[in-house]
Amino acid sequence: MYKKTILILLLFTGLLYGESATIQPMVKSAVLPGWGQASLEKSKRARIFRFTEVSLISACIGAYTFSGHQANQYKSFAVEHAGVDSHGKNHEYWVDIGNYTDMENYNAEHLRFRDMESLYAENEGWDWNWDSKKNKKSFENMRIKSDLLALTGKFIIGGIVVNHILSSIDALYLTRLEKIESISLMPTISPNGLQVIYLKVEFHL
Repeated sequence: MYKKTILILLLFTGLLYGESATIQPMVKSAVLPGWGQASLEKSKRARIFRFTEVSLISACIGAYTFSGHQANQYKSFAVEHAGVDSHGKNHEYWVDIGNYTDMENYNAEHLRFRDMESLYAENEGWDWNWDSKKNKKSFENMRIKSDLLALTGKFIIGGIVVNHILSSIDALYLTRLEKIESISLMPTISPNGLQVIYLKVEFHL
């Protein structure tokens, strides 16, 4: 919902303030990287931003897909080797069963720390008991791999956002660059004998 709201605001802003009721290149690139560059006939820049966007989105989808696949694997593995009921379990539960051999050891340690809120109730589907330390370790490795893939997906989403920002900034730069009519250097001699060079930039509106 939040992303949709931003998109609507960007489109509305472009239509409201754009020239001749058209979307400004900066807004276009904020919505879709490379769109603003393409509208300014900068095809090479547009291809770079588009390729980056497609690559990041593909990588993000891949990361979350493999993370989900790995999660399904470690849950099935825990059902087989620890006797867990996988339905309705949150991520914290899967972390806990990878750190303790069984629920009894988990509850005993948390009782020593007087952490009553973290205890698991017996006979309510929270029980687990690993058949071997090796299988518990294998489960933990799968769970960590899944979490790392999900974390990678989050970082890639950040990269996608950055790509949108950079593309919009680049489109704004190109827009300003097109409005420059002339650039001239005017060397002058000051009264104290120093040579001063003025840079004169003229814009067309």
